[in-house]
Amino acid sequence: MLYVLRVRGLDGQPALLERTVYASWIADAVERIEPDCESVTQRPLDEVGLVFAHGEHVIDTLAAGTRDAELLGIRRGTPLLRVRRVTTTHAGRPVEWSDDRYRPGTVTFRIHNSIGANPLVRQPGE
Repeated sequence: MLYVLRVRGLDGQPALLERTVYASWIADAVERIEPDCESVTQRPLDEVGLVFAHGEHVIDTLAAGTRDAELLGIRRGTPLLRVRRVTTTHAGRPVEWSDDRYRPGTVTFRIHNSIGANPLVRQPGE
């Protein structure tokens, strides 16, 4: 497995911490990607035909710990939006496990529901 920690920015300011674990079978392809690459999902598609086909996302909040606060340039305890994700291939083979933490005020998420399709599930917090 390959463990990656990336600090992503917007307009020169830290906005997001990406903590991602890539499956062993794709680790070499991901490791060759330069650190400032904008899309880690596009490069494996271009190079080896890997499609990140399905993703399960869990969205919640948590307080920034010491390390997160240091990397994002915020105070410890600042609320962060967290998106945890498991991504698989079309066949269901796991590709990545990710824990992304967003600095306040940097992103919004939009979910569209309809009477015909409502993929949103609400669960009690942990």
